[in-house]
Amino acid sequence: MSSIKLKHSGGNSVSLNPPTSAPTSSEVAFKLPTSDGSANQLLKTDGSGNLGWATDQGGKILQFQYKRGGVTTNSSSGSWTDSVESGHNVNITPTKSDSILYIHLFNVGGNYSSGRSYFLRLRRKINNTGDTNVASFQTGDGSNGGMESQSLIHVDVGPTGGWNTSHVVNYRTRFGQDGSGTARYGYATTPVLIVMEIAA
Repeated sequence: MSSIKLKHSGGNSVSLNPPTSAPTSSEVAFKLPTSDGSANQLLKTDGSGNLGWATDQGGKILQFQYKRGGVTTNSSSGSWTDSVESGHNVNITPTKSDSILYIHLFNVGGNYSSGRSYFLRLRRKINNTGDTNVASFQTGDGSNGGMESQSLIHVDVGPTGGWNTSHVVNYRTRFGQDGSGTARYGYATTPVLIVMEIAA
């Protein structure tokens, strides 16, 4: 088995060796790119032996932001409670216009009143405008007034045209009920709100 050996002036060398087993065709040829790539790029093939530089970021987590606790109140006997928004929210500024933002909320809550509903919402603002409800769910009374574990997941691809990489995206939670009983949020636990930026 022949190889190409590059010897350093200090005596050590680097070798380029063929595969251990015989190639599937009589000759395998690769054509190198005409210039160097950018930092952290990888060498890729087009399937015909032509090599080029590519950025390997698909599925890569670019940012991780979270808020644990910070809730100013955890009960409501009215409809919607805004006070949780001020304490349980996460800011993130996307670094790429085509990124995906993955949001995951964990909470323990429910409605103490039997037969009544409980609502949980995920709200979003971009550059402090466009207050929008992007995800929500409704549960029953948590087994006749009991509390229950709640998990809300949302995948946000951003507005039409992609993210503006100079704008702050804010996610926050709200909870409420259908007008009766006492709803709880962060009951006997600490709620966690996670936001990750993932390269498309």
